[in-house]
Amino acid sequence: MATKKTKVENPQELENFENAVLSSEAFIEKNQKSLLIAFVTIIVLLTGWLLYRNLYQIPTNQEAETLMIPSQNHFANGQYELAINGDSIDAIGFVAIADEYGNTPSGKLANAYAGLSYYKLGDFDAAITYLSKFSGADDALQYSIVGTIGDCYVQKGDTKEALSYLKDASESPNIMVAATYSLKLARAYQSIGDDANALATYKAVKENYQGVLPGMTEVDDVDKFIEALSK
Repeated sequence: MATKKTKVENPQELENFENAVLSSEAFIEKNQKSLLIAFVTIIVLLTGWLLYRNLYQIPTNQEAETLMIPSQNHFANGQYELAINGDSIDAIGFVAIADEYGNTPSGKLANAYAGLSYYKLGDFDAAITYLSKFSGADDALQYSIVGTIGDCYVQKGDTKEALSYLKDASESPNIMVAATYSLKLARAYQSIGDDANALATYKAVKENYQGVLPGMTEVDDVDKFIEALSK
């Protein structure tokens, strides 16, 4: 009958392990006060953040959401000046909301609405100012806002400045946004005489979006743009 061999621990490994345990215990004992202070600090900061979020940030955002509704209605009805500045009834306007609640999601959205309203009114400098303040979790909206900043520069006659914004917007994961700004990017290249990049962009639109977005006229007709630039 075979004798079962018992694995003997490596004495050096065992000694190293024991030393590590002892060192850890010594460190904890030596720095007990500092570790306790650090632990209490973390708890205080976490508690403070939770109180701020639940007692201030969330209620403040809900308040801003409510204030947004009348101005959003003005925006939807094409009453952009009222949307921006408010009325004498119940809308305080996107600018006031953005100024007062700018650190909340609704306040940030108010910046986007204000910028889009200024864009509609043809005040492209003001539009850029407010659109640039927007940040949000909605990727499609974020890329659309970036693209609209590019549109503003195009309208101002500064197409070269617009290119980087249009290019960023053309990389949106939302195919509708990406296709829209890819076409605008191609036209912007054409307008400054950069036919090579315009052609490459139109070809990318054909490859990525033709047949995927039926009914989007410029995507359906992209072949004629490619043909015109290929002559």
